[in-house]
Amino acid sequence: MKKLKTNCKIFRYIICSIFLILFSTKSVTSSEVLFTIKGNKFTDSEVILSLLKEIPKDTNIDYSNDIIKTLNESNLFSNIEIQFEEKKYIIIVQEFPNINQIKFINNDRLKDEDLETIVNETNFNIYNLQKTNLFIDEIKKIYQSFGYNNVKISYEEKINNENNSVNLIFDIKEGTITKINSINIQGNNSISAQEIISIINSKTKSLRNIFANNNFKPTILVRDNFIISAYYKDKGFIDVDVQSKVEYLKNNKVNIYFTINEGNIYSLSSINISDNQNILSKTSRDLIKSKRDKFISSQNYFSASNIKDFRNEISNIIINSGIDFFEINTLDQVDENKVNILLEIIPINPKYTKNINIVGNNRTYDYVIRRELDIAEGDAFSVSQLKNLRNKLVDLNLFESVNIKEEAVDDSFSNLIIEVKEKQTGSFNAGVSVGTLDGFAIVTGLKERNFYGTGRSLDVLLNTSDDNNELKIVTSDRLSYENEIDIRYKINYKQRDYSESSSYKLDTFSSGVGIGYKINQNFFHNFDLEYVLKDYNITNSSTASQSILDSSGGNMSYLIKNNFRFSTLNPGFVSRSGNYINFNNTIETPTSSGNGYIRNIVTLKKYYSSSSKNIFGIQSRIGNIFSLNNNDILTDDKFALGGRWLRGFDNYGAGPRNSRTSYIGGNNLFVTKLDYSYEISNNSNFPIFLNLFNDYGLVWENKTKPTNNDNSLRSSAGFGIRYYSPIGPIGFSWGFPIMDKEYDIKRMFIFSIGNID
Repeated sequence: MKKLKTNCKIFRYIICSIFLILFSTKSVTSSEVLFTIKGNKFTDSEVILSLLKEIPKDTNIDYSNDIIKTLNESNLFSNIEIQFEEKKYIIIVQEFPNINQIKFINNDRLKDEDLETIVNETNFNIYNLQKTNLFIDEIKKIYQSFGYNNVKISYEEKINNENNSVNLIFDIKEGTITKINSINIQGNNSISAQEIISIINSKTKSLRNIFANNNFKPTILVRDNFIISAYYKDKGFIDVDVQSKVEYLKNNKVNIYFTINEGNIYSLSSINISDNQNILSKTSRDLIKSKRDKFISSQNYFSASNIKDFRNEISNIIINSGIDFFEINTLDQVDENKVNILLEIIPINPKYTKNINIVGNNRTYDYVIRRELDIAEGDAFSVSQLKNLRNKLVDLNLFESVNIKEEAVDDSFSNLIIEVKEKQTGSFNAGVSVGTLDGFAIVTGLKERNFYGTGRSLDVLLNTSDDNNELKIVTSDRLSYENEIDIRYKINYKQRDYSESSSYKLDTFSSGVGIGYKINQNFFHNFDLEYVLKDYNITNSSTASQSILDSSGGNMSYLIKNNFRFSTLNPGFVSRSGNYINFNNTIETPTSSGNGYIRNIVTLKKYYSSSSKNIFGIQSRIGNIFSLNNNDILTDDKFALGGRWLRGFDNYGAGPRNSRTSYIGGNNLFVTKLDYSYEISNNSNFPIFLNLFNDYGLVWENKTKPTNNDNSLRSSAGFGIRYYSPIGPIGFSWGFPIMDKEYDIKRMFIFSIGNID
């Protein structure tokens, strides 16, 4: 509770002076007409007269109506009357009370100091119905931003007629947070519901993420409509229309319904390059033409973001040719369901920056934004550079919106104003998975993309299960102002229990540093250096492999890692389209305990949908590891076969082994999975798929030949059911080995909740 006091005369004078500036066009004095003000105890007559405009030479009723309208707009008076005498207006006013004191009761989520900030921001100093309702609406908006959608606000007034002031007591019944019960997608014939749900901000809780923030916020729902619409438009559905509806349930939960009218899909017909002023060289024109032809042939539909990327490629070509001052105007023409693009290249007169001001970053430090800038104070700039800069700031995923304004100083210089609106960048996630392969597992994680406003990310992951435990901490930040490379530091601790498969337990501690950067929109590269300590604990010396026995106790390794990843897979739980290629190279230096190795793994995935219900998928993995000193490779560094990569066989179930509890694995791996899935449900929000599969795999080659080792191909076929339920994905599969050996360990039935990949 806080006492809010104002000097009535000073405040009213300020308000009236503002109205004088806004509304006065002529002098309010007149030698022919007189004014008398009555009833104004706290507002000076001169101030009231200053609000009036275009004084007539005589009294008339029309002008009296103007007086009443003008004074009503000032929100200073509860009642206004006009009386006439010859050449004289008598204005009788009744002033609104001034607010002397405001109290709040029963408020918990918003503290008194928070509510007092709203008082100041809304200038809630005079008591009238309009200002009071505005104040209450602002309070409700703040509560809604936290998920409180059933706030009831009433107030009691105590008016002191002697000084025309009022004390107000606001009773705030906050209620409870409204939760999202379900999100339903309707009308989505071309894009799956799971894909749409994965890109929006509104969430429901599931088994995979039991701590998801499922608070219902109307402002987020409005944003989700825009996100879905933009996502469709970028896939060629230019005429898409997205509507949302909220169903309020009795238990203070809501069901959200998105209805999508997709419209027709548009294709890219042509791209014409206009250079009417001949600023391009022949070499540049030929290079642009070659890239244009290749780009058009690769486009299956019209995509504004792809056009933007192509335009940036052209800009780089022009800049590299030595031309700095130009613009590329993009014009489009729609002809039936085809889009023709004209890129107009024009020279411009250089403009220079005087000042670059950043506003709206209440949490994020200025330098986090400034290090993304390609220009500094005094540099020349173009509109294209400003567009690219905005895109870079949006890609940081720290801001809800970014706007760059140009404020002209003179013909050559302008101030640049970068307006950002920050968004929540941290989240805490937790989920569980249950299955016949991995048992019961709990995964919890903390992610923060803007740690204390520094732009630094922090990821903490804790994974616990029957046989595996892991704690990982990773933090990353921009390497320097001069590039867009991120530097990453990480610490990782793992406990693995291989007692049943290979007769040992393994504790691993690793720390490292690495860099990562984006080659293009879908292509990424990471390079890491790691220091690794391993502790092998033998659980059965009679069955453990000789290499593990020789390594019992502590071991040290230095690792150099390279990873290239290319992905165009659609977002969401269900992979329906796109390609995925991952190449991982690891070098253990010869100075390590194991005397070094080189390991290469290539993972390939491709998905194709012939219709909304049919999905075809192929996944392959190829691996090789070899010793730099002709030593035997440790079992945990070799390749294993079985489980999810060869259904019908147990984890570490297929391939070279000495005994049932002594799996050896191999130095080479080849495995391929073929899948066909057909949706057998009619609920696109929680679909059920029938899955048919055929897997092939092979692990071979060891320096020391295991007891059971024939280097032969394994194969299986089977079927399964996948249900993407409200609590998370649930999978059942039955795999039947077609090609196997008697010493292999089979597992024909697999059940899993939370992880079915």
